[in-house]
Amino acid sequence: EALAMDPQRGLLLEVVYEALESGGLPVESLRGSNTAIIVGQMCADYNDILTRDLDTLPTYFATGTSRAIMANRVSYAFDWHGPSWTIDTACSSSLVAVHQTIQALRSGESRVAVAAGSNLLLGPEPYIAESKLKMLSPDGRSRMWDGRANGYACGDGVAAIVLKKLSTALEDGDSIECVIRATGVNQDGRTKGITMPSSDAQAELIRRTYKAGGLDLVKDRPQFFEAHGTGTKAGDPQEARAIFNAFFGPGADEDGKVNLTVGSIETIIGHTEGTAGLAGLFNASLALQNAQIPPNMHLRTLNSEIEPHWTRLRIPTELQEWPVHSGSVRRASVNSFGFGGTNAHAILESYSNSQQRRSRHSGPVIMPFVFSAQSESALADMVERVATHLRQHPNTDLADLAWTLYFRRTSQSPVVKPVSIGHAQPRVLGVFTGQGAQWPTMGRELIRSSPWLRRRMAELEESLSRLPEEERPTWSLKEEMLSPSAKVGEARLSQPLCTAVQILLVDCLKAAGVEFSAVVGHSSGEIGAAYAAECISDKAAMWITYYRGLHTAHAGGQQGTPGGMLAAGTSMEDAKELCELPIFAGRLTVAASNSAASVTMSGDMDAVNHAHLVFQDEKKFARPLMVDKAYHSHHM
Repeated sequence: EALAMDPQRGLLLEVVYEALESGGLPVESLRGSNTAIIVGQMCADYNDILTRDLDTLPTYFATGTSRAIMANRVSYAFDWHGPSWTIDTACSSSLVAVHQTIQALRSGESRVAVAAGSNLLLGPEPYIAESKLKMLSPDGRSRMWDGRANGYACGDGVAAIVLKKLSTALEDGDSIECVIRATGVNQDGRTKGITMPSSDAQAELIRRTYKAGGLDLVKDRPQFFEAHGTGTKAGDPQEARAIFNAFFGPGADEDGKVNLTVGSIETIIGHTEGTAGLAGLFNASLALQNAQIPPNMHLRTLNSEIEPHWTRLRIPTELQEWPVHSGSVRRASVNSFGFGGTNAHAILESYSNSQQRRSRHSGPVIMPFVFSAQSESALADMVERVATHLRQHPNTDLADLAWTLYFRRTSQSPVVKPVSIGHAQPRVLGVFTGQGAQWPTMGRELIRSSPWLRRRMAELEESLSRLPEEERPTWSLKEEMLSPSAKVGEARLSQPLCTAVQILLVDCLKAAGVEFSAVVGHSSGEIGAAYAAECISDKAAMWITYYRGLHTAHAGGQQGTPGGMLAAGTSMEDAKELCELPIFAGRLTVAASNSAASVTMSGDMDAVNHAHLVFQDEKKFARPLMVDKAYHSHHM
């Protein structure tokens, strides 16, 4: 079937998926819904190519090339049950599709709708047919309103836009790019020829669409007009006359000062025929979002037939800032015409998401960045794109980004596997620190951001409240964890607080599906490790750590000498040699050998301070630990 499928179908599926991702609508969230898909399509070159040899028609030729199935294929792929059809009004097809999807939304047939357009030029037939009608530019340039205009340049294009009613988008917390105030469609009727446009019909459509949107043609005049702008001798003067008459004709031109800027994306990308309406709509939308009017190309000498309307219409030839009008929104109009006389018009308005932005969290939030892709290379590309975005936008709200990646992206099949050596499965090792790594307010973001963790903290508090009355703590785990002035260096507080944080972290990881293959704990970290290994309960862990801290508080050197600890960047051998010096003998010891060049030293506080100075003189790393006891030394 893939062999018989028009390449436009594959591109359309890809672009619709990208539109959903851009709109923050995971594919699975719409599966089985009444989502609508209406596609504008003019050309069917692949059908023409396959029918050149009728003896070799593929089995699935009918389903692969039928215009009807252009939209139906999308509904089938994403399991949508709303309106689904393909429109061909020639070059206005995709903007007519926008108009029709809006009707589906307004009628309640659909809650979400996708309008799309497709144009893929694969064979010579359309070029030959359109050249006979003198529609194409011999030199491949679309010179809108220029005296040298001799037709349009063809362009490929596939586009899709996701639409919701404004009230629905606000309810769903969507990011809104712009608002379509109103759309309209009409027909030229009988003219000098079926391909001859009618400026009267075009002007009437503009008037009618503005009336439908509750807008006044003078007071609510757009600041930018995205014209059809194909650069044909028949079309350009008619469109210029229609725009002028609609906004500046008899009874309309009351200000006499403000000009209307007119442009067209077609001078840049060519005429994408069935996709042209959406291309113009995107150009206007981006202009609204960036508050800048893009320049036109190829304007050298104005078409003499347009000069009478040039008193109020202007074409930008360089990037312009959006004209500021006090008290008004940014507004743009979009034209799109079919060569058979079907005209479409849309009115777009700017929208600031700050108007509807609501906080998705209160206070600090800890959330993972979740990435999902169909292949390892796609996953790497996605991570790199996010990293690039963060480098370019350092003030990005990380919680919002994490929320979007988790809730507003499609979850792909888990086909990406971790790289491992041999046949052994990768394993997770949990390493739990001892005393000295704590700081005031550690764990605060955890319990502030998660009601579930607050409940777990209350359960840990409850376990301490069950101790004998005379031994119960007079302080609160939660209050000490939230307090910036907590005395986390005191053993009686630091040990229960550290273990409580480790229990909360273990619970978080396990809730996220992390399973430890092994655990190891350093000093008091052995308590957290034992809990992670399910050797002891959370209640037992809290009792052990509480009593350990309580009794450690009574420890001290000879004659009550205060103790301390020091992390040093040196080897075990050098540290032992230092401890054996007469000045340190019996007063300082190596408490732990952490690595080939990292040790922890413990002992009398004055000896620890002296050793700190020695390491500093030797230009070695040394840092006192936030403890008030000399753990793993003669003080114990």
